[in-house]
Amino acid sequence: MEYILEKPIWTEVDFDKMNWHDVTIYEMAMTGDLELDIDYIFKSNEPAVKGFRFTFWIAPCTFVFKQIRELRFDMDVVRSDGFQIDYIERSGHNWTIVTRNGDISFISDGFEMFVRQQPTLQYQKLIGIERGGYTLERVTDQPNHYLQTEGYIEKRKKDAELFGYAQKRKQKKLDMEALEERRLNGEIDTTEFLRLKKELLMAMDGYGYWLKGTMFEDA
Repeated sequence: MEYILEKPIWTEVDFDKMNWHDVTIYEMAMTGDLELDIDYIFKSNEPAVKGFRFTFWIAPCTFVFKQIRELRFDMDVVRSDGFQIDYIERSGHNWTIVTRNGDISFISDGFEMFVRQQPTLQYQKLIGIERGGYTLERVTDQPNHYLQTEGYIEKRKKDAELFGYAQKRKQKKLDMEALEERRLNGEIDTTEFLRLKKELLMAMDGYGYWLKGTMFEDA
């Protein structure tokens, strides 16, 4: 399974079809341009089971606003492990990046976003250690040898397996709710209700055992 990237470089022409909510900023530099190292979320995937968590196609990108002027920061302290964008406002050449920590506003003629690596499927709204560190390089072919290591491949397999368990546990919880509703409506007798409830509880406990201590424990 892979995401087909539309193009490796995005610009202000694409602004209206881009979504910045929950995009993580890791690094920032002012060099005449405003340069940001981000995890851009290209797609959010609807869960197969109602009420379960989304998955995301995300890529590390270098986001560059060109020749900025009148730069202003109105921000709280920024965490060293990154912070998130809520949205970006544009009015002509005036831009405001609205983040959870405050606003960055400036004048710029436009931007370029360089997709450094192909998007990968993630179970949260950022990539983490597998992005290959932080950089502001304006490249679209950044090497990431970690993605080819046996350890990473095994981790991906294990995460997919655990995600499947968490999804099945969520379905069992929905089945339990439906069973309780049938009982309230008098559609099932006590003996059958208790038998099915016991089976569902045992299944949920079984999945919970494998999920304990993982990122999916509370999914």
